Amino acid sequence: MAYRDRKLAAPKVANAWRLPTPPPQPGGQRKPGTSNARTEDRMAGSKIPQPKTPSSTAAATTTTAMKKSAQEKFNQVQRQHVEKARQYATEYVSSEEEEDDADAGNTRLDGIGRNDGSSTQNILGSVLKNYNGAPSDMGKTQEYLQNLLESRNAVCLICIGTVKRADKIWSCQSCYTFFHLLCIQRWANDRISMKRMHHEEQEGYYNNRGEYIPKPVLSVHWDCPKCRQEYEPVDIPRHYECFCGKEQDPAQHPWLIPHSCGEPCGKQLKPTCGHHCRLLCHPGPCPPCPQTISVSCRCAKSAAKTIRCSQGSWTCTVKCTRKLDCGIHECTERCHPTGECPPCRNRSKQPCLCGAQSKEVNCFESRWQCEKVCNRPYACSLHKCELRCHAGPCGECPLGKPRSCPCGRTQTRAACSERIGTCGDTCQKMLACGVHQCMERCHEGECGSCLVLVQKTCRCGQTSREIPCSKEATCETKCKKVRRCGRHPCNRKCCDGQCPDCDKVCGKTLSCGRHKCSSCCHQGACYPCNQKSTVKCRCGGTSTEVACGREKKAHAPKCTLPCRQPAKCHHHNPHACHAGECPPCVQPCGEQNDTTNCEHPCEAKCHDAVTVVTKDKHFKPVGPWDVPRETVEVKRLPHPVCEVKVPVMCLGGHETSEWPCYNSKPASCGRPCGRLLKCGLHRCPLQCHKVTHRASTTQDSRCEPCAAGCVVPRPAGCVHPCKRRCHQNPCEPCMVSIKDKCYCGLTQVFYTCNDLYPPVEGGTDELQGRRNAVLSCGQKCIKNLSCGHRCTSVCHPGACPNPELCTKKVKVTCPCNHRKAELPCNVAKESGGALECDDGCEAIRIQRQQEEQAKEDERRAQEELANQRELEEYERKFNRRKHRERKRHEVKEQESRNLLLYILPALIVLVGVILYFVLLQ
Repeated sequence: MAYRDRKLAAPKVANAWRLPTPPPQPGGQRKPGTSNARTEDRMAGSKIPQPKTPSSTAAATTTTAMKKSAQEKFNQVQRQHVEKARQYATEYVSSEEEEDDADAGNTRLDGIGRNDGSSTQNILGSVLKNYNGAPSDMGKTQEYLQNLLESRNAVCLICIGTVKRADKIWSCQSCYTFFHLLCIQRWANDRISMKRMHHEEQEGYYNNRGEYIPKPVLSVHWDCPKCRQEYEPVDIPRHYECFCGKEQDPAQHPWLIPHSCGEPCGKQLKPTCGHHCRLLCHPGPCPPCPQTISVSCRCAKSAAKTIRCSQGSWTCTVKCTRKLDCGIHECTERCHPTGECPPCRNRSKQPCLCGAQSKEVNCFESRWQCEKVCNRPYACSLHKCELRCHAGPCGECPLGKPRSCPCGRTQTRAACSERIGTCGDTCQKMLACGVHQCMERCHEGECGSCLVLVQKTCRCGQTSREIPCSKEATCETKCKKVRRCGRHPCNRKCCDGQCPDCDKVCGKTLSCGRHKCSSCCHQGACYPCNQKSTVKCRCGGTSTEVACGREKKAHAPKCTLPCRQPAKCHHHNPHACHAGECPPCVQPCGEQNDTTNCEHPCEAKCHDAVTVVTKDKHFKPVGPWDVPRETVEVKRLPHPVCEVKVPVMCLGGHETSEWPCYNSKPASCGRPCGRLLKCGLHRCPLQCHKVTHRASTTQDSRCEPCAAGCVVPRPAGCVHPCKRRCHQNPCEPCMVSIKDKCYCGLTQVFYTCNDLYPPVEGGTDELQGRRNAVLSCGQKCIKNLSCGHRCTSVCHPGACPNPELCTKKVKVTCPCNHRKAELPCNVAKESGGALECDDGCEAIRIQRQQEEQAKEDERRAQEELANQRELEEYERKFNRRKHRERKRHEVKEQESRNLLLYILPALIVLVGVILYFVLLQ
């Protein structure tokens, strides 16, 4: 393969700097005596004798060594510069691409690999997978996404810089153009500041009528640099958001569209139909609504039909047949909404309104006017109608109506034959100036212009003079104020201060460096160049348009034509046109593997032409600026070891696994041997090992003999192992002593494990009874039943049995506590815990009521007696004289009132006591 190596070796690089370069020697070192060959030859040809003392010889050797080291460093740096210049000249790599290669591992700005078309299709498929509409409806959105992912020419029109994957961006809601977030913020703030500065420079002025015109109201907004869509100041983007606006600072993902959050878009579709976009977060416009709706046709005569929501309506094949506005013909148009029939297009000969002329017109134009004046006489027979062609009677003579003089002050009714003249008074109509009145006598026709002399100031405010009111005051002074552009003066005569915008062409060279600004002269930066330039691929078969000035930094368009460069290996490696070196061959080698010397062909990736970078291992740097020299060669690498999987059985014959061909030797699988030992109970515990017969399942000569203990299962519940060596069933009973508490927890019981968990000899109930007898202490249970009495059973497990059969005596009484009895607890529960009252209880209750009534009567009598005594005492003290009859009656009335005050509370108390006893019963 020597000829192949020589052919694929890196071409020699010409000396681009045209400097003398001595030939390099193997190992990076020069032969002794060759570094200064020309100097020595020159000195050898000279006739000047050379000193040969030892000191001079050592100094010459040191000088020669220093020159040699310096020359080597110079030659090495020169070779590096020549190599970089060659790479820069053969393949241009933009600075943005280098940054992305360093940061993202050779990932393009849009997140797609160099020649990986499948990645683009995968991303497009993931974004459009939720769209179930017609493929034709996705045209605009799919084309926008395709251009974004494949053109690799996303450019910010403000800074003319590439919009990279890691940049924070803002997208216009109208034209969907990308801008850097900082660029659009600076653009918006600059536009708003300029509008405010221009508004501050404006001033109010007086017009020719002397009215003060204030400066216009400030309207602050900013616009998109491309489509000029206006936005409010609150719309200035403050945060970096994804396209759908759901997530701030979206994370970068290699399999998502750049600057996307990966969630469903969710925007309202346009036109508004109530549905939302179901695509993943995406740039550009949302596709038409793919939902289906059931609607009738436009004329509502056909049955409902399922259509796409974006379609809105559909048209059937039924004709309208409604009467048109002419009332004669029918509508012949196909399905359309009611009331939207087109005008009748049938033509017929129709007379005009006055009937003087006839012509052929459309039905919907049947009522037409000719240019003839009516000229029919009114009823007065003196005047004629002056109206143009009309239908119907002419009406009353307008001169027969009430009329006034020309100035309108005098109004009179006169015959139409009489002429109304002027009244002779002053006209006094308001002139056109709106300030003065006409001072002429009443006259016919329009009033003249206002000739009143008034003091007026010109528009610029520099001169003032008396002129007729109807004329405008101007002067010849030219305005020297600089216009809004900041470059040209106004130069308008008698300017009112509101200088118009500059009408001259800007003419500044745009940022592209080719075209000039064609807008009117303005302040600040010019709008970006809207021209397009063409960028072609390497073969020239595919081209794309990019922003003017971006030709050098824009990536070449993706070309689908086949690459014309010959392959470097023995395969036919077809691939699309590209920039730079051809991609490495990814086909399997397919040649016989001479490294493993097996029958399998080499399945590794083609390695006929592999770029190998080697460094000088014997390099010794002199200073920190020295770097080891790298040699880049295209070599044919040897075949790697064969990785074809072949079946290999393990040493013990347990399994057959797929192993690489180069390492296809039997080995231990790591499982236990598992062969049944001679004891018949245990198996070989050794790890998979070499045996005589792999198919055998019994003990082999290399297996370990049985040395295990007893493996016979113990009774259920026993946790103590058998201490005997491996033996046959059965084992001896377990006699381990166990101490535990009884069921009631008061006494400790001692038993053996065999007592509680004996070998199964009988039913489950018998075994459970035996366990209960072992753990019970035999004493009375200390637990209380639900009724509160102590359990009468012997120490037992679980809940106390039969709590409803408690026979403990309890006392119960009737509601009035007269009857008392002792009953068993279960009987008392059934009776509700109380006795019923009998006749004796009723008699006792009545007797108690009578006693209380007697006590109440006695108390009332004592109260009346005390009241009588107090009254007598009062009369004895204050009624010594003989009272008159009138006073005697008053005393009696007062006494009756006092008695009422005492009796009324007593009655209330009595009624309350009676109600109490009634309710108690």
